[in-house]
Amino acid sequence: MNTVLHPVGPNLPRVYWIRRLLVGILVLAVLGGVTAAFWAVAFRDGGSVVDAAGDGSPAVPGSSDSSVKDDAANPVDCVPADLELTLSTDAAQYPAGADPVLQGSVTNTSTQPCTVDAGDAAREVVISSGSDRIWSTKDCASADTASRQLLLAAGARDPFEISWSRVRSADGCPLDLPLPRSGTYQAVASLLGTSAAPVAFVLE
Repeated sequence: MNTVLHPVGPNLPRVYWIRRLLVGILVLAVLGGVTAAFWAVAFRDGGSVVDAAGDGSPAVPGSSDSSVKDDAANPVDCVPADLELTLSTDAAQYPAGADPVLQGSVTNTSTQPCTVDAGDAAREVVISSGSDRIWSTKDCASADTASRQLLLAAGARDPFEISWSRVRSADGCPLDLPLPRSGTYQAVASLLGTSAAPVAFVLE
């Protein structure tokens, strides 16, 4: 005989059924408590908070990853306050036949990336002697070098080097201008209204 369906013992069958019912209720109560505790912990630990990208990963308070990505994807134009220019020469004095080499750089000193045109027509280097304007990168800039769009990251530095062939230039790039003479010259680099410190050198 099946003792599950037909309990055997000194008591009435009704007593055994009541005991089984109480045990079943107790088991269900324990299981329900464990399940409720599990879901409470899951939601408290971030199950209901996701990042703005919607990839399901928990958002981290104070994280700047999304703002950094936005800045890189939508850079602003550089302004004069963002830029620092430097300029130097590879020698202080040049004998006849030696061409001065000008070495400079443009640095983004801001905390955000920005775009700037660092071509020869925008980032200008001017050589003068006293009040006499001798030469400029802008006067004869070619189509290949006149414009050069850069995306400068925060703190990024863009170096450049120019070899001056000891000739004179003027607006519109006219030919047959008189050659510069021996003496002291000064070079200045500028971009967006920001200038590097002037650098002096001597032509023999």
